[in-house]
Order: sequence, then C-alpha cells, then structure tokens
Amino acid sequence: MATNIQDRKRINGPTRSVEPISTAEPVEPFASGRLDGRALDQVRPIFMKTGSLDSQASAQAAPSGSAYYEQGKIRISCAVYGPRQGRKSNAKMGIFSCDFKYTPFSCSWRKSHIKSSDEKEISLILEQAVAPAIRLELYPKACVDAFITVIESDGKAATIAAAINCISAALVDAGIELYDSVAATSMALNGTQWISDCTQIEEDSTSCSLLVARMPSADEVAYILQHGKTKIEQTEEGFQACVNACTKVYAVMCRYLQGSM
Repeated sequence: MATNIQDRKRINGPTRSVEPISTAEPVEPFASGRLDGRALDQVRPIFMKTGSLDSQASAQAAPSGSAYYEQGKIRISCAVYGPRQGRKSNAKMGIFSCDFKYTPFSCSWRKSHIKSSDEKEISLILEQAVAPAIRLELYPKACVDAFITVIESDGKAATIAAAINCISAALVDAGIELYDSVAATSMALNGTQWISDCTQIEEDSTSCSLLVARMPSADEVAYILQHGKTKIEQTEEGFQACVNACTKVYAVMCRYLQGSM
C-alpha cells in the first residue's frame, strides 16, 4: 500500500518565481561629474596599517609581515610568509608567489567559496607586478608567499591596483629586501577622457580600463594591463595619467611606512 512520504530535508521552492520590481532609477555616473564629487584625476582616500594580522595568529602561524589597506570602499588584507624553505632545493634565486581570493560577500560577481579561474589569473598578475621589486637573488632556495584577501571590492581594476599596494606594504613589514615599493593605480576611459580610480558603477559605464604598477624611485614600470581598445595617443595619455597617480599613491605609502618604522 503506497503512502505519502514527505521529504523534510528539502525545502521545496515555489513552482514559479517572479522578478522583484525595482523602483530605483538607473544612475548615470558622469552625467553631472562623479558621484562622490572627486575630480577626474583624483584617487579615493587611502588608509593603511601594517602588522594588522600578527596579533591574531599563534606564534607558529604568525605571518612574517601583514598589511590592511583601504581605498574608498575597497578593503584588502595581505599576509606575507617568508623567506622560508622553497620547493626547489637547487634554485639560485628565490621564488615569489601570490594567492588572491575574494570573500564570497565582497562583490557582485563572486558567488562561491571555491577558487575561480579569475582569481588564479589575478594571482598571476600580482606575481608579475610585484616580483620585479623583490631582490630574489638574496634568497636562494627560498620562497616568499603573499596571501591576499579582498574583504570588499569596488571596481575590478581598482581592486587589483589596491592589492598590489597592499602587498608592497606587507613586504616592507616582513623585512623583505626590495629595490623599491610598487605603487599601482587604474584608469578607465569614458568617451575621450580618462577617469582615475573608478568605482564599480563608473567602471561598468566605461569602454576601456588601464592599470599601471610602477616603482617611482627607480623610475621603472613593473606591469601594465589594459582591457579594451584605444588609439595609440589615448593609451599614451592614459599611461601618463597613471604614472602621475602612482607618484601620489607612492607618496602616501612612504609617508605611512616611514612613520610606522
């Protein structure tokens, strides 16, 4: 005799779903200037602190150096371990590696705790941008590992640039030998005008983004990343705008690091 058995472990959803009605009007980011009142070449306010993770871990698991970085709504933490024994016992130069991760609640495009291909790609970008500044020849057979966690994101290119700045601060806190600290900024192209340090809403309405990581004291460019098509003249203009912004960010970083020593 058949009986109705109710599955109490599963919550059955409705047979049909209705999209909620949004009463919010679409926002035009550059209709009457920027939404937050900044100038087109102005970077969001920066706050940083080194050694923020040292006291939260046990003596054995404590990182060699750490940093917390805010830029507007962007919030990032970084822990650096090393130099410690590397995976290659005969390496003549040290190895620098990055592990980049979004928290599941940090942004609209991140929906799972499982590491995505996007995070792996950004990890590689960070390695290539920061590694030229580290004196890896002083650490043979050793490795330096940086673990970056994005607590909140507001603009994809701006978040990558902020992560580079956060890693630089954490490396200084760890006492890693550097040629120079790396400062990074991003620009986005709106029509014919470059906009500095765009938020996510601003970035969604632009046609191209440009990121530059630079070592200002050494006057060397560590990394350039561009998404979208531009003319050569536009790229040169955006690059120069990034260089100028990097100098300002670098001055803020140096002012804090010198005061924290």
